[in-house]
Amino acid sequence: MEKVTLKLYEFYNLDAELNGVVNQQNGEVISKGLLAEKIKLTTKYWLTDLAKKVADEKKAVEALKEELIKKHGEADENGSISIPMYINIVSNEEGEVVAKDINPKYVDFQNDFNSLLQEDKEIEYKPFKLDEFDNVETDGVYNTFFKLVKVED
Repeated sequence: MEKVTLKLYEFYNLDAELNGVVNQQNGEVISKGLLAEKIKLTTKYWLTDLAKKVADEKKAVEALKEELIKKHGEADENGSISIPMYINIVSNEEGEVVAKDINPKYVDFQNDFNSLLQEDKEIEYKPFKLDEFDNVETDGVYNTFFKLVKVED
């Protein structure tokens, strides 16, 4: 096993590279991810192990994000807490927005969350060799994952 240090935002990137990305609104697959490729079973096993570790870290970051939303947000009449991006929204008679201001609480939230995403976190993984992926033909881009691949000279 080896260790690598990644920024917390890179865990989001790595999760998307491994598992793919689906448009939440229409279910369209934007990218299928490395785990969907035809790969040797043992390599897929270690990729799945890595994906679980990445998901755990991402879950921890999401919990911290929720705390930041509670810190900067406001509860509505149903008790849901949110931080609107815009305030003082003014519409004309046709319902078109003619003026709006950026919510300073949203800016504070974004600044805090972006600072969090810049933090470093170490992850332990089974190293991958480039030749393990010789047979993979893909349109995917795996820039964060490539940091975990050893290139043999």
